[in-house]
Amino acid sequence: MPSITDIEQSVDTLSWRWIADWADIPADEGHAHHGIAVNKAGEIITGHASRSEVQVFNADGQLQRSFPVPLGGTHCITLIEEDGVEYLWIADVDGRPSDNATSVIKVDMQGTKLAELTRVDFNYAEGEGFCPTAVAYDASTGQLWVTDGYGSSRVHCFSPELKLLRSIDGTEGAAGAFACPHWVHIDTRKDEPELYIADRSNDRIQVYGTDGSFRRVIDQGITTPSGFASFGDYLVVAELRGRVFVMDQTDTILGYLGSGQHHCDKPGWPNRTGANDVAIKPLDDIPVGEFNSPHGITTDPQGNIYVSEWLLGDRFTKLQRVG
Repeated sequence: MPSITDIEQSVDTLSWRWIADWADIPADEGHAHHGIAVNKAGEIITGHASRSEVQVFNADGQLQRSFPVPLGGTHCITLIEEDGVEYLWIADVDGRPSDNATSVIKVDMQGTKLAELTRVDFNYAEGEGFCPTAVAYDASTGQLWVTDGYGSSRVHCFSPELKLLRSIDGTEGAAGAFACPHWVHIDTRKDEPELYIADRSNDRIQVYGTDGSFRRVIDQGITTPSGFASFGDYLVVAELRGRVFVMDQTDTILGYLGSGQHHCDKPGWPNRTGANDVAIKPLDDIPVGEFNSPHGITTDPQGNIYVSEWLLGDRFTKLQRVG
């Protein structure tokens, strides 16, 4: 069951209480790397470590329902709303059960597939890698942005009709080529929306306009940015190497939460090395108040933060906003 602790962590004037083992999930041996999202009812939506399944939890971490999806995994889960109806876009890096092909699909809240983007939709040349990792939806235009983080290291924009409009690879601006653009986020905290790209292997964030034009790079105090979420005037960023940080509207890092970067130096990270060099769960040596490998992240309007981690057996944490 979720464990509400007395551990509080603060960034600038913001504070959170650490709720360990937040999601009430059964023991599982699968290697988790889920996305995570919040719907308008305040429910938290994520994946299952072993099954091709979406799980829906309430804010207390209790499983409300689940449904299968025609995918190998739920690497990115992006919730969108169209005409008052909620849908999910999911990036699958594991490959469809039917043919092992990676893709991006749109499903309803029962798991029915409504649309799909496959390799052919990206106009790739033969031999180019294709493994999409994340999706962002621009509600102001209906356009969809897809990062091919594990394939060609490009980011693609599709029209509302799912026609390819443009592709960027980082060489458009002063920062240079992307290396594993793992996540993408439409930032609406300012008057003009911007595109935040987690340029993970380069330890930086690149910011673009929604027209595909380079704006700036954020590369100080960052390592392995993996995912984004926002509330109010704040952007929250998951770093795969053991921590989460909070930024203000000026891209200033206000501070870090759950710093556990020392875990990344342990043999077998993000897991641990057991007998005969077999990977085992790392959960027993990660103290409450520290992260091991934050992967997916989301926030609710109250500023609560939900984090999923990349490791064997699942680990979900809720940082409950205080004050």
